Parts: sequence; C-alpha cells; structure tokens
Amino acid sequence: MKNISKHHDIQRKYREKTQNKQELNTYARGWFLFVLFAVLLVIWGYFFGGTFMPYRTM
Repeated sequence: MKNISKHHDIQRKYREKTQNKQELNTYARGWFLFVLFAVLLVIWGYFFGGTFMPYRTM
C-alpha cells in the first residue's frame, strides 16, 4: 500500500513539474511574439513614411 501511494506522489510531482514547464514556455513564447511584433511595427513605421514617428515628417 505504501509503495503505491509513494509512486502516485512521484507521478503527481512529475505532472506538476511538466505543467509548470509548459506554462513557462507559453509565457516566454508570448513575450517573444510581443517583442517581435513591436520591432516589426517600428521597422514598418521607419520605412513607410514614419507613420509611428510623427516628429520625423516635420
């Protein structure tokens, strides 16, 4: 009986560990996509008439 519960505990810990890892991965991917989008937006504004930088057109 003790062996079974012990094994179950290990499985639960492992499952929690993998879940945390997945959450961390999605969080990192979200930040990466956000930064990439911001950089693309700045480059787009810089090349096409400075739409996001009005002081350059004056």
